[in-house]
Amino acid sequence: MNLHFREYGRGDKTLVILHGLLGSSQNWQRAANLLGEKYRVLAVDQRNHGQSPHMPTHTPADLREDIKNFLEQQNLPQVYLLGHSMGGMAAMEFAFYFPERLQGLIIEDIAPRAYHSSSTDILTAMAELDLSAITSRQQADEQLSRKITSTTVRQFVLTNLTRQENGSFQWRVNLPALQAYEGEITSYQPPSPARFDGETLFIGGANSKYRLDHDHDLLLQHFPHSHLEMIPNAGHWIHFEAVEAFVALVQRFVDHGLQAF
Repeated sequence: MNLHFREYGRGDKTLVILHGLLGSSQNWQRAANLLGEKYRVLAVDQRNHGQSPHMPTHTPADLREDIKNFLEQQNLPQVYLLGHSMGGMAAMEFAFYFPERLQGLIIEDIAPRAYHSSSTDILTAMAELDLSAITSRQQADEQLSRKITSTTVRQFVLTNLTRQENGSFQWRVNLPALQAYEGEITSYQPPSPARFDGETLFIGGANSKYRLDHDHDLLLQHFPHSHLEMIPNAGHWIHFEAVEAFVALVQRFVDHGLQAF
């Protein structure tokens, strides 16, 4: 399987970016452009998202092996790996199994533990939308608003709605697979002995419900050489809500490692 990706910059260091659930490489354009001023940046569409292939399964092991195969296909023996939310889970899982492939690990707003999922209702609302009766994105937004009250979340969800050549709409993501495996993704919790001894930077949003600052001990259990930075006035999508602060932290880490903190 060949994952679709967007490439930015030509630096000596390579940074691979993994988006979250219902995201894509497209959502990373602003941050990736800024990071591409110093590094070679590869923003990947994970399976069942963006322009990457649709596959019947979507497990943590699937995502881990997809990363491994991607690095081999791109002839990248070592990289810096950055993952947000579901992408952060995949990045952590990859680090536990293939630590030798990483020069450093950056995890955005997710800890190595199970979470109460808020995605189930979103995926259900997407599945219940009658795409055959939709003639505009505005209609889709109006119908989704009955189940998804947040305008911001709806606009994010609607980045996955595409119009076909015949004028009809369809979801870009593989919705059945994501619904089937969403519970396995959100309940991801590595076994107690799992650990990555390489340098790791965690970046959390101070306004995010994930509250990484409540998980210091858990982070150090699995990532003993890690550091946590909390970004004020940012929620779960830090790379969008506070892009300058986020990019500055990533650059400090890639340039100087944990000694910069």
